[in-house]
Amino acid sequence: MSAFVEFRNVRKVYKTGEVEISALNDVNFEIEKGEFCVIVGASGAGKTTILNILGGMDNLTSGNVILDGKDISKLGKRDLTAYRRYDVGFVFQFYNLVQNLTALKMWSLLLRYVKILLMRQRFLNRSDLLTGC
Repeated sequence: MSAFVEFRNVRKVYKTGEVEISALNDVNFEIEKGEFCVIVGASGAGKTTILNILGGMDNLTSGNVILDGKDISKLGKRDLTAYRRYDVGFVFQFYNLVQNLTALKMWSLLLRYVKILLMRQRFLNRSDLLTGC
């Protein structure tokens, strides 16, 4: 049986002009389903880069990231969007909250947005509405 999360030879290089910064270099680890995992390290060690790659918010330079048997490092743009929408959740540490809203109002806003997305998806899936056009 394979691990629930697998990082295999993961490498991430950020390029700025001629300068290359290696954030991750040959990272390998496995996390079993139900296992509790903590990522620790010094500032700049690549903790956030690992989480951003696992969350589908950043691409790796080389290697493979496998989640529940699916190689998410090979997903295209559309599948990666679906992965972020349906398979993972991400709680940001900073900057991604509406400043004037309470936590309850933020959840209410999120639920309204999800409801709109679901209604839109149901509409788009209704091919019988398009007949006779």
